[in-house]
Parts: sequence; structure tokens; C-alpha cells
Amino acid sequence: MIVFWRLFLAFFLTDFVFFHQTINILEERNRAKAIALHAGVFLFWSFLLCYGYLTMPWPFLELFSVPGWVCILLFCVFHVFSDQYFQFGGKIRHGHVLTFFVKTFVNLLFLFLCVPFKALYETGNFFVEPWVIFLVGLVTATRVLGWFIFAIEQDRYGRDYPTFDERWLLMMVRAIFFLIMLLPGWRWAVLLGVWYLACLYARKIRLMDVSTAAFYIGAFGSVLVGFLVRMRFYLTW
Repeated sequence: MIVFWRLFLAFFLTDFVFFHQTINILEERNRAKAIALHAGVFLFWSFLLCYGYLTMPWPFLELFSVPGWVCILLFCVFHVFSDQYFQFGGKIRHGHVLTFFVKTFVNLLFLFLCVPFKALYETGNFFVEPWVIFLVGLVTATRVLGWFIFAIEQDRYGRDYPTFDERWLLMMVRAIFFLIMLLPGWRWAVLLGVWYLACLYARKIRLMDVSTAAFYIGAFGSVLVGFLVRMRFYLTW
């Protein structure tokens, strides 16, 4: 599962960290440049993270084996296609949330059907590299949850992109929830309660002026992600 989680991280870094409002604006002006930039960012992270596995055979969609770099190129084409095709937006009810889930699901399914599982057979560990799992969890708690919340608010309120201050403030709040869950022993429980109460107070005095959905989904979602990553560090699989 080494390759899967590394490509999982590359996918999240591309779509939820580097592929943001600036790229969407570029797409409205010049779609070809936006697509090329999107593909280039994904290929950069994929080749960098999977450098040692690019020449080994990968089972492309369980149909036939191809070198890893070919599989990544084919996935990149699918990834860009899915980003253009699975856009429901305001066409149907809850279209933005549906877009978020469908695009994420089909891309991760494609990855799962293509990557080699040799490391899993050798180690018996589904989460063999803790640093990759940590980064996946951190990106999920900060950026992926942020985009999910934004999709919900687009469907409910038709809101514009969050401001820079709002985006980074909420990312920091979610990151602290996530990191608290990784503390050893039981000290995390005390600090988690203190931080939650501090966030409630900040919201009450409007220092953190966000919707109820954004606050609670961000808080409890990042705690859940942190708990799952915590199990990787403190439990034996």
C-alpha cells in the first residue's frame, strides 16, 4: 500500500491544496492552460512521491501490467477528465456536495485498481509509512474538510469563496484539533476539551465568525481524522 497512499497524498495535494480559486479563475479565461497546469501539478507530486516505483509493473485496472510511470500518466488523463466531466454544481440539488464526493470516489477507485500491493504482501501493514499517513491526515483535516464545508455552503447559501483570513483561520483551528489527537497518553482528552471550549468562546464573541455547519463539521471532522491517524501510531495492526 506504499504506492497507494503516496498517490493518495499526491491527489489530495493537487486538488485540495494547489488547485484552488486561482486555477478556477484561470480556467474561465483559458481552459487549456488551466488543464495543463492541473495535470502538471499532479504529475510533479506523483513522480516525486513515487520516484522509486516508476519502473516496476503496475496492474492497470487489473487488466494488464504497465510500468508505473505509464500508469500515472493514464491516471492523470482520467483525473483531468473527471475534473471536467463530474461537475454538477447548481444543475441539481446538492450538486456541489455531489461533485465533491463523486470526483473523489472515482479518482481513488481508479488509484486502488492500478497501484501495486507488493509492499502489503511483504509487510502485512496497510499503513506501512507513518509519515505519509500523517500528511494525508493533516491535508484531510485542513484542506479537504475545508473544501467539503465550502461545497455544503455553496449548495445552501450560494456563497463565494472564503476570504483569505477566514480560510487560514479555520485551517489553523482544524489543524490544532487534529494535532491534539496525536498526543501520547490521555493528555489529548484534556487539551481537546480546553481547545473546544476556547473555539466556542471565540465563536460567541464573533472572533471566529463562521456558520454552524462550518464550525461543527470542521471541529468533529478533524477530531475523527486525528483519531484514525492516532490508531496508526499507537495501535499494532
